[in-house]
Amino acid sequence: MQDICKCMLVSESSFPIHIFFKEMSLTIHMRRQNALIYSGWFILSILLITCVAYAHDLVWPGEKLKVLYPQADSFEQKNLYVSDEQKAALERKLDGRLPEEDLKPSIYFAVVKPGPDAPPRKAAAIMFVDAYGEGGKIEIGIVVSGKGELMKIHLFENKEPAIINTPAFLKQFESRKASDFFKVGSDITAPRGVEKSAQAIASGARRGLLIIDELFRKK
Repeated sequence: MQDICKCMLVSESSFPIHIFFKEMSLTIHMRRQNALIYSGWFILSILLITCVAYAHDLVWPGEKLKVLYPQADSFEQKNLYVSDEQKAALERKLDGRLPEEDLKPSIYFAVVKPGPDAPPRKAAAIMFVDAYGEGGKIEIGIVVSGKGELMKIHLFENKEPAIINTPAFLKQFESRKASDFFKVGSDITAPRGVEKSAQAIASGARRGLLIIDELFRKK
């Protein structure tokens, strides 16, 4: 009996206790690593949501701005927020919901300097909006004059038929006002076979014009 007890005591005392603590330390370390990984994913998710909200602001659109208003000496960016009151007014005019990304629009001002001694002035407001045609997303750049009229629209990212990205179609939008209909078959003529995409572009252009008009119109 004494021999058995001695064996048990020897067995317990000979248990490598340092391995036990090493395993505990490894477990705690792994839990900390997992917590850091989860925290990283959470932060990344927040950043991705922010990027979606400001999808057009990830890179300074200098080249696109020059395409839209080549005579500008410089451009200024203004990040804005659409208030609840403005959102309600816009959705009444659009007869539909305002896309999430349009609630935090970035407006770019084309700045020109008429002469060497003349002060610079803002000649036009520029905005980028997304529409969706037969081929998917269409990125539209719109230019609005100080009088609140469309000066120009330009299609950037798009997979629509080439016939819709021609001056014959796009020039129809010049001098349009927020009060115009922008309806294919009414005040907009679409190339045959691409009426749906043409209406998507018309609706996108009108939406951008209405946003600029609502944000900057003198009350």
